[in-house]
Amino acid sequence: MSDAETREWERLAFVAGRDGVPAALAFAQQGFRQYSAAIREAESGGNQYGAAYRDSLNASLAVYRSYIAKNE
Repeated sequence: MSDAETREWERLAFVAGRDGVPAALAFAQQGFRQYSAAIREAESGGNQYGAAYRDSLNASLAVYRSYIAKNE
């Protein structure tokens, strides 16, 4: 597991511990939408945040995908 994935799992665990699993699920769903959009925008020549942080964003997306699948 990469450092980016580890950090994302820790972030989700923190939110779940503080606010509950439904809040962590909402956090993962929102993050998934935002990070996916950032990558799409970069690919179309728009905002380059997604291009600069593509590896980290993809690692986070993988964690979010897994968390959402387990908790929906």
